Amino acid sequence: MELQNLPFQDFPIEFKEINREDFFPNFDVGEKTIITPDENGYINEALQREIDIAEKNTVVINASVGQGKTYSIIEIVKTYFELEDYIVFIASPYVSLITQYYNALVSKDIPEQSIFRYEELGEEGTSDYLQKSIHIVTTNCLLGNPGEDALINSEVKRDYLSRLSKHCVDNQKKTIFIYDEIHDTIHNFKEKYVFNLWKWKDTICKNFVVSATFNEASKVVIEYMAELTGNKIQIIESQRKRFEDKQSDLYLYYNQARTYKYDDENITVLIQDLIDKDKEIDILTYSKKLAEDIIDNKDTGIGSVLYKKYTEINNCTSELVQNQRTSRIVPQNRYNPDKCNVGTNFKTGINIEKDNHAFVIIMPSQSCKMPFQNMYGIFSGGINTVTQALARQRKKGEIYIILPRPSEFDYTTLPFYSDIPKRDFFMENYDRIKNSQQVEPKVKYYPLSEQNVLQESFYNNEMKGAIVDEITQVGLAEREGLTRLVYPEYKLFKLDDGEGFLSNLQFFGGDLSAYITYSAIANQFVNCRLKRISLKAILFFEEGKVQQGLARYLEMYLTDIFNDLYMHLNDYYFYRQFRSDLFESYQLKIKDLSGKWGNIKPNGSSRLCKLFEQQLLGFVQRYLYANNSYNSINYYTEGRLVDGEYTRSQYLIECIAIAEGIEIVAEDLELQKKRILAYQFLGVFRDSMIASQQECRPRGGVANYLRNKPDAIFISRVNVQRFNETVDYLVEEDYFFSLGIYELKRRMRDKSELEKIDILYSILLKDLFTTKDYRLTSENREYVKIVLNVKEVGSNLEIINLISLPDYNFSEESEDLFFEIGLNDIGRMQV
Repeated sequence: MELQNLPFQDFPIEFKEINREDFFPNFDVGEKTIITPDENGYINEALQREIDIAEKNTVVINASVGQGKTYSIIEIVKTYFELEDYIVFIASPYVSLITQYYNALVSKDIPEQSIFRYEELGEEGTSDYLQKSIHIVTTNCLLGNPGEDALINSEVKRDYLSRLSKHCVDNQKKTIFIYDEIHDTIHNFKEKYVFNLWKWKDTICKNFVVSATFNEASKVVIEYMAELTGNKIQIIESQRKRFEDKQSDLYLYYNQARTYKYDDENITVLIQDLIDKDKEIDILTYSKKLAEDIIDNKDTGIGSVLYKKYTEINNCTSELVQNQRTSRIVPQNRYNPDKCNVGTNFKTGINIEKDNHAFVIIMPSQSCKMPFQNMYGIFSGGINTVTQALARQRKKGEIYIILPRPSEFDYTTLPFYSDIPKRDFFMENYDRIKNSQQVEPKVKYYPLSEQNVLQESFYNNEMKGAIVDEITQVGLAEREGLTRLVYPEYKLFKLDDGEGFLSNLQFFGGDLSAYITYSAIANQFVNCRLKRISLKAILFFEEGKVQQGLARYLEMYLTDIFNDLYMHLNDYYFYRQFRSDLFESYQLKIKDLSGKWGNIKPNGSSRLCKLFEQQLLGFVQRYLYANNSYNSINYYTEGRLVDGEYTRSQYLIECIAIAEGIEIVAEDLELQKKRILAYQFLGVFRDSMIASQQECRPRGGVANYLRNKPDAIFISRVNVQRFNETVDYLVEEDYFFSLGIYELKRRMRDKSELEKIDILYSILLKDLFTTKDYRLTSENREYVKIVLNVKEVGSNLEIINLISLPDYNFSEESEDLFFEIGLNDIGRMQV
């Protein structure tokens, strides 16, 4: 569905601002400087004009993605390099980015021998780093963070930092620290590691703290840094501007699969379509396992279509084992601009500049959403991770996001709620997209500026507030000589746990689909603009394997809904909801025995549509009543699930059996009464047929027979009014007969009353009795049906109940969960 979000053409892009009030009065902070990108969207010239290279302070650079921050950093480094009295540190969040910085510096004519790279630590023959004026290191190295499986940084790293800091003091070198992508390095600034920065207290001149996606925790980090620069902070912020000629087209593909797997048919079809368009493809996945499964499975699913285009797929997943590399070999699993990349480790820091490129991002599926902690893989950090991932596409191209449908939105919280055109446009489109099964709690919009308020409220009221009396008691206790017991202050909570708290709030990361959908419709992404949304995933079936396909659909898409909703419904609503969700949410395709694909449409008249409807009813019956012996006979061969035949006979028998046990009361709905009366009459008609059996003696034996057509005596006993009401109901309102899924309607068309009785008699004779042909020995030698068996109605076997209303009441709100599916008798009921 094309979606031009014109009402949001010039709607301001919201971003995390860094303001003077965040630090004042504890720090010396001037007024924030706002700079404007040039006509090409870059900030370097405007930024350089605002920097006093000699002033001792901490400079916060808050600039949008794609505005040339890295280029500006290199220009800053070059300026200090040419002054010779400075040693500059570029602190990278990832080892994989070090080469990128190195190549950029060399391209600016900075000699290789003047640059030291973190990767050289510990190598034999390493040139003396004390003579280098530019050092590209990781932030965790600089702060002495040893990783998760060590107590202390390696001796090589400790020696490097100690020798270098002493060298700077002894030689009166001034040090400059540039922290790029600070949002990705927050975890390094734990209290016990920050002491390592004080090695540079006597030499530090300036900190540069750079990011496009600052967060609340980064404010605490900025304070730590500013202590080393005389408590002075300078804030430079760039305007967020859209440059349409640079924006990629954004496509949202909503996929309700419970888990996204390497053989997901819808993702496979998308990748095949992109290959057919000769697109260059990179796939960023939320999980390492999914990426590796795609790469490893060359003959199935997503990998199979990728390998038709590419002889090799570059595995971009981490090589770390327990956060440590197992060898000194240069890491291989890095983004390669000359290959098709599939993995997890290029959501930040790299630039994708391929021509005719399609960037596919597979977000966490709905099964990853947990009550207390999400399982979102590389997107566990919340909304900033989404912004960073989208920003990898630096050239105009196409971005495809695979994501589940979002939860309901509380529209009253929208920042543009009072702007009627924007509000109505947003509501109309979000309502199409939302997951109607997840109605509570609704997603609430919060401004980014309120994050600190939300964190502080949680800290004071939920965490500290729950044990405030105990904290007071400890403070009054005599604890001399005992281990320190001080409750962490708010800023430490914000640094250590604040982002985790925010990322589990729905709008800030708990429901990433809601944030992405909101941002796409409201035109909040700088480097891309919503082009199209795909609401209906495709479900693929094969003739002869429909039962297997429905079982797969249930496992992949509906397991949670079955447990939460479906299993609390009676049979009637169970079938309604199951079928409604199937046709409302998905596009269905089926391959016939010749290999030709066709569409399955609701209420379709084609052979395959009717076949599918019969299999669907059979599947529900089989699922609800697994112990019914009919299932094991018809749907399993040697323990393997196969397509059985849920016949008209079975349908009639079960509906008659259920209707016979129902007593109609005044409170019943008129439509429901008609359905009950219709099948009760069929039971009466059946009983009349049984009673009209006559005896014959084939080959000396004794048998009962029924005439092929009802005789005058039988017809005279038929309640004509009840008969006509029943036939009218079956032909016009019963779902399966009215649509021709089971044969009846066509045969009844334009027939007289007597002809209709004849037709119904012959149908019930065929479906409710087991017979064989026989010719009487009487004078007219009439052909009749010897009754071998009267099929049992009302047996002890569990059977599907498509007749009864539920024995519970729906509120108006819960009734809204159900959809109309085509005809009156299985349409919406006001219960």
